[in-house]
Amino acid sequence: MTNIAVIGVGMMGTNHARILSKMENVNFIAISDIDEAKLNTVGNQFNIAKRYKDHRELLKNEELDGVVIAVPATHHKKVVFDCIDAGVNVLLEKPISHDIKEAQEIIDKAKEKRITLLIGHVERFNPVVAKIKEFIQAGNLGDIYLVNSVRIGPYPKRFYGVQEGVLIDISVHDIDIIRYLVGEINQVYSQLLFSGKQEIYAKNLFTIGKTAKGSSEFSWISPKKLRTIEIYGLKGMLRADYFNQELTFYENNDAETERSLEKGSISTGKVVEIPVIKQEPLRIELSHFIECIKTKRKPLVNPEDAKIALTIAIAILKSNKENMPVKI
Repeated sequence: MTNIAVIGVGMMGTNHARILSKMENVNFIAISDIDEAKLNTVGNQFNIAKRYKDHRELLKNEELDGVVIAVPATHHKKVVFDCIDAGVNVLLEKPISHDIKEAQEIIDKAKEKRITLLIGHVERFNPVVAKIKEFIQAGNLGDIYLVNSVRIGPYPKRFYGVQEGVLIDISVHDIDIIRYLVGEINQVYSQLLFSGKQEIYAKNLFTIGKTAKGSSEFSWISPKKLRTIEIYGLKGMLRADYFNQELTFYENNDAETERSLEKGSISTGKVVEIPVIKQEPLRIELSHFIECIKTKRKPLVNPEDAKIALTIAIAILKSNKENMPVKI
């Protein structure tokens, strides 16, 4: 049995608790949160007897193999350091930090103490993303020249009164997935909308690798939730819906005879629905974390990748402020 606890039982921490309470070969020992009302609500909901208002008391009193940290990003460094110093492996909710310097300090600390550090970029564990990766690696899409991603929805109540906005909260998902599937983002140009000091909408253009381009849209001002990505290659276009875990390939009918984007080289061919075995990404992520603890394998999400995603999110802010492209 693997002994696990959760620190921070807000929205994401509660979801982690929900899954951990049902996982086989996991001993879900305790939860911690500074909000006693939340602590008792989640503890009662999932029948967790051991509850701590101070995570340091949790680390002192319990024998843990791993911990899920789901506290605000501004508190990540302190809580992560305490866990690492206690010799406990860490699944840290994204973003890795709100600050690039602190992100590197977290990475260095985990390396120094040889602690497993998995950053919770949960879309990496989405079955539809795994299918896209498989499709691209098999050469079925051909050379990629364009990526479009959309992640929009209503304003999350948990961010009222918090300065961090849509970039720190959700952009790192798509930035990470674009890098994972297509290649390095080396330049951004962005326009943002703000509510006070908090960014609530971002439209971005990327250069990716040597030749590919990309765009992304992140929003807290849409009443409709939408999570999609489109990837265009010489052989056609893939369109994925993260929510519904649906994947469609739109074939370029001229792909076999035309090898450029010259006029006339794109036409509609077959439309193929690619089967995806639907599973909850967070459950897969937690199972992966447990496996990493047991086998000492490297996590799918390298902490350095999480730092790069944060770096690009901050570059988007800089691009908007300076009204010009920013190199990464």
